[in-house]
Amino acid sequence: MLLEYAKRVWDSSSSTWVEIAIVHMTPEHAQYWDAVIQPAIRAIGNQERREGKKPSRADHNWHWTRIRVLLPLAQSLIKRRCRALTILLRRDRIWQEPWEGGPPKPEDEPRAIPAAMVLLIESYPWLLPTARKRQSTFTWFMAAAPKKVLQGLGVFATPSLGSILLDTGLITSMALGYRGRMWLHANRRGGQRLFDYYSKKCNLLNVSDGFPLPSGSLSDGRHFYATSKIAKQLVNGLKQNRTL
Repeated sequence: MLLEYAKRVWDSSSSTWVEIAIVHMTPEHAQYWDAVIQPAIRAIGNQERREGKKPSRADHNWHWTRIRVLLPLAQSLIKRRCRALTILLRRDRIWQEPWEGGPPKPEDEPRAIPAAMVLLIESYPWLLPTARKRQSTFTWFMAAAPKKVLQGLGVFATPSLGSILLDTGLITSMALGYRGRMWLHANRRGGQRLFDYYSKKCNLLNVSDGFPLPSGSLSDGRHFYATSKIAKQLVNGLKQNRTL
């Protein structure tokens, strides 16, 4: 049976299922994120700097309008295809947006807004050297909007979307015939918190510092991967999320 992306997420704060939509990222989604969500993410990092800390979010200076277009274009030159996805949450309240630099078109007040974004490389050499000829899916960029920002935009229930973002890479891998093989890199800016999330919360496996990568470079010790067995466990754990 062909597995589908998740359709709902459990929100522990409201004890309810929240409907989501996972769709191919459009220019409007990227423009909305850069105009409305990204300034809030940047403000969080700027405040941390004022407190003498480094920005804790890896996506502090990301620009999704560029990520969505330029990175897939670069990969296409070496015959690799990217998949950009958006997780949409429905707004419970609508009003005129405080747009920065002009609103994205065609909608000034979308009823469903981007709550998370992900960019995958669909077919990428598998991480493990004993199976280097195998293909896998590489989860390249992931970002979730801060809950307070979503609430300020009229989204009342704001469930955590980290496991759903990771799941998109696993499901994509399975759909392409790679049996869930997927790997990623935990950006150093995410620190120990992000490292522990992938290793302890997601139960992904980690390679050591200096581990040889398919590109020929060496890992910094922050690469994680899911074998077919782990992918199956993670995907089965979200079985209830795939029905409405």
